[in-house]
Amino acid sequence: MDGTTDFDVEAVPGFPVLTLRLDEEAERSELNAVPVEVSPGDDYRQAAISAVVRQVQDSSLDAVRVRVLSSTGEAWDMVVTADGQVFDTTVTEPEIDQPARTQRSRWPLIAACAIGGLALGGIGVAAVVALTGSDAAPVWEVPGVDQQIPIALPGEFSPRSAWSVPVAEGSDVTVLDTGHILSTDPDDTLTARVPDTGKPVWRGTSAPDDLTGAVHTDWAGTDSLVAQAGNELRVWDLRTPEDGSTVVATSLPLEQGWRAEVRGERPFVAKEHWIVGIPAAGSQLTDVVIPAGTRALTVTGQNQIITASDSGLYTVTEDGTVAGQKPYTPPAGATGAPSLSWMLEADHALLGWDTDAGGTAMAIINVKDGATLTTAAIPRAPEQRHPPIVDPEARTAAFATLALSLGEDPLLRPLRSYETSTLDGATAYGLADRTDPASLDLGSLDSVPVPWDTFTDEDPAPDLVTGNAAYVVTETLDTTVLYRSEHAETSQEK
Repeated sequence: MDGTTDFDVEAVPGFPVLTLRLDEEAERSELNAVPVEVSPGDDYRQAAISAVVRQVQDSSLDAVRVRVLSSTGEAWDMVVTADGQVFDTTVTEPEIDQPARTQRSRWPLIAACAIGGLALGGIGVAAVVALTGSDAAPVWEVPGVDQQIPIALPGEFSPRSAWSVPVAEGSDVTVLDTGHILSTDPDDTLTARVPDTGKPVWRGTSAPDDLTGAVHTDWAGTDSLVAQAGNELRVWDLRTPEDGSTVVATSLPLEQGWRAEVRGERPFVAKEHWIVGIPAAGSQLTDVVIPAGTRALTVTGQNQIITASDSGLYTVTEDGTVAGQKPYTPPAGATGAPSLSWMLEADHALLGWDTDAGGTAMAIINVKDGATLTTAAIPRAPEQRHPPIVDPEARTAAFATLALSLGEDPLLRPLRSYETSTLDGATAYGLADRTDPASLDLGSLDSVPVPWDTFTDEDPAPDLVTGNAAYVVTETLDTTVLYRSEHAETSQEK
């Protein structure tokens, strides 16, 4: 094979990550601590990759990331697709005295599956191979199909479930940037599921009550899930444990007056006395001193902290050195450094200043170059402790008192009597007058809530709308259930 393909390796989600252990001497392997059975006459390495393919197919995924651990102590990374393609994604720094060591180590596993000869390239995608394994993948039985949903959803959604599962009483439901649906199981286990099938692919302990602020992020080079839960910050490793078990959360205490920010490229904790804790290995924090009088906004992938003063953005390195400064223009009525801030995405922040005239002057700025997208005077600003609901693809966000857009026509829109439950593009679903289910177009300052017919006056808005599906958590006679409802047309096609 020539090793070329149109498959986009970078698009494969950061988790789940399977762990594959290889023992070359014993010619055996384990996938997530489960021994891989090898049929007589088969190669143990090809059997290992075939086992990964079965996991991919069983999870209804297109591809999965795999961490390969060798009995010689070496490790490398792969992406394996549902149709048996294998991509070497290991990033290596070649050693001067052993330039071919990593290349030779990866060769036995990948070459074992090749139909023809192939040569490994350099860093990044090194090879694409095909499998000939004949074992049928176990079929995942989608749970709770075609159940009546006891809540009346907006008219475009089916009243029957595509799948449904029991969840904890009061469970939130949210979507990660990987597309996985996150909720809390009845045993209070945090669970990420494949959206189309409800298949669980990752579990974590100590689920927080509020999943709105749970974010898939980079914690010192490790794919992680991070969320604030009361007076602590919880961090979960998104890599699948070797034994396939539930990931134990690491809890970092937040003292009175500290502020956690989990969006942006990396999370941080703003402490007192101009000290900011940034991610360190082992789900720990490293303290950095920032310029006095500035407000920490975000941490970059290079562990640099961006802070804001009354008119400038500072870039601060890990040792507290100011490496750069860019001007920005605060909104009219603002004085001093901002007193409120939320990261909306990696490059943009929402800033707020209390004004002498009352209310709050707010601005959306690009934290990398200081450009201001839009400003507005808001009668009642969001509370700092409440994270925004964000639709990253549509670049929209909403708080209890404010909605905004970062699109071609950025805007800040006060919300006086509309409570947002979820966002789908520029459409908010929630409660008009905080009691009546209705949708609201956030692309305009003049739009009004549009209600839909409900079964009872107590029917809520859907908890989540994303990917042409709506999700609702509601109590039934003896349990609490998470339902997935698809667009009526999609449901009929099935």
